[in-house]
Amino acid sequence: MADPQLQQLPEDLRSRVAELSDAGNELTEDGQLAEAQQSFERALALFPEPAEQWEGRTELLAAVGDVLFSSGKFSDALSWLERAAKAPEAEESAWLELRLGQVLHELGDTRGSQHLARALELGGPEQFDDEDPKYFGVASSLVEPPAGYASWDEARLP
Repeated sequence: MADPQLQQLPEDLRSRVAELSDAGNELTEDGQLAEAQQSFERALALFPEPAEQWEGRTELLAAVGDVLFSSGKFSDALSWLERAAKAPEAEESAWLELRLGQVLHELGDTRGSQHLARALELGGPEQFDDEDPKYFGVASSLVEPPAGYASWDEARLP
């Protein structure tokens, strides 16, 4: 849900940002991570100052962090993901908590465990389906399964 304090970009800018974002997503799917990062960063450069006041910026910050995570550039990814996490649009984002937790875990930062646990609380075990099982292992060791379930595996949606 959009934050009521954030403003929509003018239509011409919103359209161009969407084009660059879509291109970045396609490049990511094709494994062209450096090119995807460039596309996302070009989209971010279109936001007028103060950039923090516009809808859609958080997703692009997170997208750059995601590409950097996938590239194994964990320190760089952390910087982008932390910027995204500070935005009002990021509140209660299971995906962002997951990525932050993964990056911090890879950097050996113990704060990663808390972010992974929060991702599990917000998004359930399905949030971890396409991820390395080690992250779910960390999260599930910290968070009890929902009432009525003996394990997180039992709590998975069919």
